[in-house]
Amino acid sequence: MKKILTVITFFLSTTYLISNDTDITISNVKVMKRNKPSCDRQGNLYDACQWMLKFKINNNTNNDLISFCSVIKVNKKKYKLCGNKTKKKFHTKANNSTTVLTNLSELINFNNDSPKPTISFISLNGKF
Repeated sequence: MKKILTVITFFLSTTYLISNDTDITISNVKVMKRNKPSCDRQGNLYDACQWMLKFKINNNTNNDLISFCSVIKVNKKKYKLCGNKTKKKFHTKANNSTTVLTNLSELINFNNDSPKPTISFISLNGKF
């Protein structure tokens, strides 16, 4: 029973994160290949085999989310993931959500041939 609770806790911690004030949440965290069928069929032609991080930012306030910053842990290293309205990254309207697709090869030079990385969100901050 203890093992089952540990597995459930780990799964929830990697797929759903709530900020301290519950104004912003992150859900549906997924790590995937950019274009898995093409990667399997032809290899890394046109960067099809790059590792991608996909997640959803949920804005639970009545104000637009202007900027967003988070610390993510990829395998054992920590990286900062930030964006703002001028970059048109992570901007989320009031009481809405945005799906974000981030290329780990471009963000942290993650090797395409490496095994699937383990990713978790450590901190979550936003400005409204």
